[in-house]
Amino acid sequence: MESVSDLGQTDHVEPVENPHSFWPQLLGLVLPVGAITYFLGGPVFAALMLALGLVTFADAWTSGIYKDRSKKSFVNISPMGWGIVITMLFIVGYPVYLLNRNKLRTRQAGNGYFIATVVLGVVVIVLTVLNILSGPPPAAT
Repeated sequence: MESVSDLGQTDHVEPVENPHSFWPQLLGLVLPVGAITYFLGGPVFAALMLALGLVTFADAWTSGIYKDRSKKSFVNISPMGWGIVITMLFIVGYPVYLLNRNKLRTRQAGNGYFIATVVLGVVVIVLTVLNILSGPPPAAT
């Protein structure tokens, strides 16, 4: 039988260990995203999208959002996968990440990277809308 002093004590639970290696994940995000976005929109667009992908990657990494091989789901992807989806399929990936982030977290970390993800995403949306509203650039003569 447990004594009264034992009731308040719980077994120590180890945090989930990260199953991914940092540098391969980071390079897997930066190289393809940087190259593709550079050719699609130039250096400013590439820098903005890389920044968005990197803060999303950092948020997923620090929040413990990892691919669980035992589950099959669209949102069950690695931090690198989230960075790529956010940058390459922004219109789908950005809202899906924002809506599912809290469900996918395996550890409670700070929200600094998440706030940066939200802010950079809003910047991308605003710049895209302004670009559409400004119309095509004037023709060179």
